[in-house]
Amino acid sequence: MRLAAIFSEHMVLQRDKEVRVFGETEGAARIAVDIDGISIEEEVPGGRFELTLPPHAAGGPYTMTVREMNADGAADEKKIGDIYYGEVWIDNGQSNIEFEIRNARGGAEELETADFPLIRTFKCIKTPVIDDEVLKNEQYQEWKLCREGAFFEMSGVAWYFAKKLYKELNCPVGIVDCYQGGTSISCWLSEERLSKYPEGRIYQEIFAEAIKGQTEEEYNRKLLDYNRLVEEYLERERIAKAKNPDITPAELSAEAGDYPWPPPQGLASAFRPSGLYHTMLQRIAPFTSRGIIYYQGEEDSGKASGYRVLLEELMDEFRTDFRDDKLPVVILQLPMFIPRDTEDMRDWAYLREAQAEAVSATDGAMMIALTDCGEFDNVHPVDKKTPGERTAGEVLQLIYDRPCGIHMEADRAEKKEDGSVVLHFRNTFGALKNNPEGNELTDLRQELIKPDEEHIFGFEVCTAAGEWMVPDVWIDGETLVLTARDDISEIRYAFFNYGKVSLYNGEGYPLAPFRKKV
Repeated sequence: MRLAAIFSEHMVLQRDKEVRVFGETEGAARIAVDIDGISIEEEVPGGRFELTLPPHAAGGPYTMTVREMNADGAADEKKIGDIYYGEVWIDNGQSNIEFEIRNARGGAEELETADFPLIRTFKCIKTPVIDDEVLKNEQYQEWKLCREGAFFEMSGVAWYFAKKLYKELNCPVGIVDCYQGGTSISCWLSEERLSKYPEGRIYQEIFAEAIKGQTEEEYNRKLLDYNRLVEEYLERERIAKAKNPDITPAELSAEAGDYPWPPPQGLASAFRPSGLYHTMLQRIAPFTSRGIIYYQGEEDSGKASGYRVLLEELMDEFRTDFRDDKLPVVILQLPMFIPRDTEDMRDWAYLREAQAEAVSATDGAMMIALTDCGEFDNVHPVDKKTPGERTAGEVLQLIYDRPCGIHMEADRAEKKEDGSVVLHFRNTFGALKNNPEGNELTDLRQELIKPDEEHIFGFEVCTAAGEWMVPDVWIDGETLVLTARDDISEIRYAFFNYGKVSLYNGEGYPLAPFRKKV
C-alpha cells in the first residue's frame, strides 16, 4: 500500500466536509481507515484507491491509521500523527505565488518571530516527470509547522493569507503549495481540456513543432547547456547582491545580465502543455480543501485573447478533479508591471480583463484586484503581504461571512445633460477615497498627470472624436464625475501594463481595472 504523499505527519484535514483518503495498492485488498473513533473499510480491486471519511469538526491532535489487508491475511499498516482538522487551501500557479517568504519584503522577520504551530504547509515536489527518485522523496515528505523558520520555502502570498485567516477564524490552517515558476496556464490543464478549444490547441501545436524530431539525448544536452547558463547567472547575481544588498532590478540587470529564459522544450520539460497537471496536481487530487488560490498569467500575457476560455476550463477542471462542483476558486489578478525601455502595449491589461471576465462567468469564483501592486521593471514584486492579506480579507468576507471588505467594481456610466459622466460602483462600503500615495508606482505618462494631490490617478476617456485623454475627475458621494473637452464615449481605468492608481472604497480595497462604454 502506498498512500499519497500528502497524507503525512502534522497534516491538516478540511473540517466540516467529507475527506477523501487515497493511494495505491499492488493488488486487490481491503483498506481500513480510522481516526478519532471514525472507522471505514472498503474492498479495492488494486491500483488507485479512494475512501471517504465523513465530515468532522475542527480540532486535534488526532492519529490516523490506514491498514491494508490482503486476501492471504498479510497486513500493512501506516500511522500518521499530529493531525488537525481545520481550513485547507491549495495555492497553484507560477512565480508570484511560488515566491518564497524568505525572499519577500519583511519575510526574514516573519521567519524569526513566527510561532504558529497550527498553521501548516505541505509543499508538492516540483517535478516534470514521476520517476523512482520522486517516488522515493515522496516517502519522506511531511507537513511543516510555521514556527522557528521551518517554513522558509512556503509561498509568501500563502503565508500572509494563512496568518490572517488563522487569526480571524481561530482555527488550524493548512496550505498546500503546488506551483512552478514560469508556467503557462497550459501546463496545469489536461490534454483533453486543452484540445477542446483552438485557444488551447495552439499551445499543443507550438510545442509539437518545437520538439519535432528531437531525441532524448538532444534535449538532455540542451538542458545541461541551459542549466550551466543559469548557474553562471546566479553566481553573477550573488556577487552583485553581496556588493550591494540594496541593488535595484535595473542595476542588477546591468551588473549580472538578464536571467536566461526560456528553458529548452522537450518531452521531459516542466513547461510542456499538460505536464504539471500530471506530475503535480494529480499527485494531490482529490485532497479535500476549502478552495484553491490561483495566481498565474504573466507567462500568457501575449495570448490574452484566448486566456478567458482556458481559465474557465481550468476552474471547471479543478472542481472535477477535486470532486467538488462548488469549490471556490480565487483568482489573483495580475499586478502592475512593465520592463524598462519598453512601450506599454497593454497586454497585461488585456490579460487582467480576461481574468475578470472568466471570474464573472463562473459561479463561486472570486477575483482579487491587485491594481495598486507591482514594481517597475520587476516581474516579481517583493511585497507579498498586500496580496496575501487582501486575498484573506476577501475570502473572509465572501466565504466565511466575516466583515472585512472586498474590492470595488465599476457598475454603470451615465451621461448627464451638461456632457459630464457619472460613474457608479459596486462594493463602495459607504465611501470613495482618493489616495495618491496608494501605491509606489511612478506613472510613465507624467505629462498627462496633474501634480496636485487631489488628482485621481488611473482614468482615461475616449471622446467622440476617438481621442484618448486624461479627464477631470472628482468624487461626488459614492460616485465619480468625469468631464473632458468633448463628449465621452468610453472610460477605462488602470488599463495599462504599468501606471499609478489611487481610488479605494471605504474598507481600503482598490477599484479593479475596467473598460466601459458610456
